[in-house]
Amino acid sequence: MQRVGFIGLGTMGRHMAKNIAKAGFPLSVYARRDDVAQEFVEAGTTRAVTPADLAKQCDVVVSIVTADPQVREIVGGDHGLAAGLSPGKLWLDMSTIGPATVREIGEKIAATGAHMIDAPVSGGPWGAEAGSLAIMCGGDAADYERALPILQTMGKHLFHCGPLGSGQVVKLVNQMIGGGIMTLIAEGLTLAAKAGADPAQMVDVLAVSSGNSSLLEARGKKFLLADQFTPGFMLELMRKDMALAVSLAQEWKVPTPVASGALQQYTAAMNQGFEKLDFAAVAKVYEQAAGTKIAGRAATKEGK
Repeated sequence: MQRVGFIGLGTMGRHMAKNIAKAGFPLSVYARRDDVAQEFVEAGTTRAVTPADLAKQCDVVVSIVTADPQVREIVGGDHGLAAGLSPGKLWLDMSTIGPATVREIGEKIAATGAHMIDAPVSGGPWGAEAGSLAIMCGGDAADYERALPILQTMGKHLFHCGPLGSGQVVKLVNQMIGGGIMTLIAEGLTLAAKAGADPAQMVDVLAVSSGNSSLLEARGKKFLLADQFTPGFMLELMRKDMALAVSLAQEWKVPTPVASGALQQYTAAMNQGFEKLDFAAVAKVYEQAAGTKIAGRAATKEGK
């Protein structure tokens, strides 16, 4: 089997890497921190000292890091991936970054004779652990077919979206829609609470009505009504993705007034110190502006 290298053993990546190993692929990892890598080393995984070393050891490298700067960092320099890649090797970057960044880096990878696929994911840490992620891929069809056995260890919903960068376009549109829906859920439930309706009942009504969504089902009761925001997907990351989507829209001269408004709410939430909470904490911006709370006893009409 192809030896797989993995970079990015964070909230998502550690589960994804484990699923690759469980499927029987020989695995090597790169991590700066000893404590992050130790769990994999103890399980028999090989640890590379640099991204370049990892690329030299492996046939396929998988990475998932925070944003564009981190992707550029693992690729460039004397010890970056590009320095270790060679003809016939394949790199799957599963980070969510700008399509322009993908194409820029793709040119550097092509110069080594290696191949690249952008393959951002959706499904959160729960999907990463269960191996049920949605994965949106951009790149040559032959490279996608080669990557399929590895992708299938991490996801159940796999899409080849077109040439390099297409996976990022599809992912960013998904994030734009999901991020916008989350702000509207927060806005509606804040209004319900302020106007004297029971937010818990409101969630039940929405769940069987036209206002329902997978985000309401995932975060209505467990996050908003419980007033707990342990991150499944951090607010600062949603703000980053929304900003990338709006920037992409500007590049293509597509008006996005709703998404742009939602981006401002995530920016406000960042400025109020909620960046490390789940992105559902954007509701706190609405609550503070309205002087009410979604969780707990419904506001009375006298509390208008």
